[in-house]
Amino acid sequence: MYVLEVVYAIPCPWRSLINGEVRILSCRPWGEKGSSVLLKLKGSIDQEKIAGKNLHITSMYRLRDGQSLVILRTNSCPCRISGLNEMHIISSRIDAGIIKVRMICENKSEAKNLLSRMRASGIRIISAKLRTIREEDILTPRQEEALILGFIKGYFDNPRRIDLGALSKELGVSKPTAYSMIKRAIRKLIRQTLYI
Repeated sequence: MYVLEVVYAIPCPWRSLINGEVRILSCRPWGEKGSSVLLKLKGSIDQEKIAGKNLHITSMYRLRDGQSLVILRTNSCPCRISGLNEMHIISSRIDAGIIKVRMICENKSEAKNLLSRMRASGIRIISAKLRTIREEDILTPRQEEALILGFIKGYFDNPRRIDLGALSKELGVSKPTAYSMIKRAIRKLIRQTLYI
């Protein structure tokens, strides 16, 4: 198995129709080849331009800070057309007009085919790296157990509802081992989430 890390320019056809800052919070498949995008918008959307572009604003909610949450649906999405939505994505980050995605590929040919389809659908790839999967890419079952139990029992609450000693007893390990499991798990999640 391999991890493919791809950095590419946001290919969304609607981007030029929005005036101001926009942040993609979530994007999911919609319809046959389209997508439903949750945006946080600081600015405005030109409704007249959108009308003839196969785009639909299905919801808009004004936040207290003057920004808006918008759900926008499009009938054609370059990411979907390329097959990116069919991959096992383990992390993604959208920042300053670019998307960084880390996904699992079964073999080199799957990665090569995906990159070819992305380019063919008009996606401008800035960089792509393929490497074999490493242990630090995925939480171990014990790390996952420690995080879930810690969360349920209130270890991450402020103030804590359970201390490390009691949590380690529930996990059946020593206090230093419990601390190490949680620390390594959080480190993995930070690497995945923040794309470090």
